[in-house]
This record gives sequence, structure tokens and C-alpha cells, in this order.
Amino acid sequence: MSMIKVESIADGVKKYLEQRIFTGKLKPGQQIKEQEVAESLGVSRPPIREALKILEAEGLITRRPNKGAFVTEIDEKDIWEIYTLKTTLYGLGTRLAFDRLTDSIMRKLDSIISKMKDCIDSEPPDISKYQNLNEQFHNMLLDAAGHGRLKKMASTLHNQVKRFSYRSLAERSHLERSYAYHKAILEAIKKGEREKAAQLTEEHVLEGLKVLQAIVRRSATPQKGGC
Repeated sequence: MSMIKVESIADGVKKYLEQRIFTGKLKPGQQIKEQEVAESLGVSRPPIREALKILEAEGLITRRPNKGAFVTEIDEKDIWEIYTLKTTLYGLGTRLAFDRLTDSIMRKLDSIISKMKDCIDSEPPDISKYQNLNEQFHNMLLDAAGHGRLKKMASTLHNQVKRFSYRSLAERSHLERSYAYHKAILEAIKKGEREKAAQLTEEHVLEGLKVLQAIVRRSATPQKGGC
């Protein structure tokens, strides 16, 4: 098997495992067994090992000596560390992007905001689509910033907590506040208010931190009753 083929298959395995982690099908602390992945995807072990190395470098899995690979467990302190960094990076990305936003990008951002509203207005709200639109919105600003390292760091951090974002957006009040922030950020950009747009971006990320911290605390609280 050529190196190029191994790498292309490894990328497919990586995306498959990422999606299972993000959607909660692979849960924090759960072991990822190479044999099961190989049988599910019909691939050999080498690309699976390569994919696991990449996911380990991105913080999505943890290797335990003589035990194998496990989905990384994240506690409240981890979330605080990740989101405080995300706040700074996303705010900086908005500031750097400000003078590089073309008419074409602005039209696309307008379109994203419109689609976000449609997601909220549908019954039930289309949380999965909204989550994707949220990523598109911020990725467009990060791309426009023209800072490759910033984009890579922000993406890695986002992926480490992406599994929680669906749960946070499932809370209607947070979903509506998220939409309001995106709309306000775009309005500030249109008005030429660089610092306001950056500050709103930072507030939006910190809002996500507060919601996730509350979710983690609730999950850690033992439930009364039951067996």
C-alpha cells in the first residue's frame, strides 16, 4: 500500500472517528478498538493507527500505556481552559478579518444569518444544521483574518469541545442568544465598528463557556432515586 493511499484512508478514518466523538456515539473515556474500526470500515490497521495519532495530537483521544486509545475525558477545568483560549483567538480573528472582508464574504455571512433564523424557527429547531452554520460563520472570519496558525489553533480547540456544543444548543434560550450574538456581530461589522464586533465575538464565546459549565455540573451531580 502506497504512503499516499494510507494517508488518504487515514483521513477518512479520522473523519469517521471525529463524527462519532462529536455526536456522542463514542463517549468520553470509551476505548477505541482498532479491530472494531477495521471491521466497520473495511480497512487495514495502518491507516487506523495513523488516524489515531492525528486525533491524539488534536486532543480528541488519549493513549494509555499497554491499554490502547480512549476518547479524551473533559472536565470543567478543561472546558474553562479551552474556552478562555477560544475567546482570545476568536476575538483576535474578528479584529484581523475586519479590513479584509469583501462584498462576497459579507453576502455569504448575511446568507448564514438568514439560514440560522430558519433553523431556529423550524419546529423542532434544526440544531445540527445550526451548529454547522455557526462553524461556517466563524470559519469565514478566521479565514479572512489570513492567520494560518490562529485558524489551526482555534479549530483544534473547537473540536475538543464540539461534542458538547450540540447539547448546549439544545437549550432553547442559549440557541436564541447565540443567534442574537451572530446577528449583532455582523451588524457591528457593517457599521465599521471593529472593536464592538470583536467584543461581541468574545462575549458570545464566553456565553458558550457558561452554558457548558452548567451542563457539566449537572452531569456530575448524582441523581436521586433509580437503581
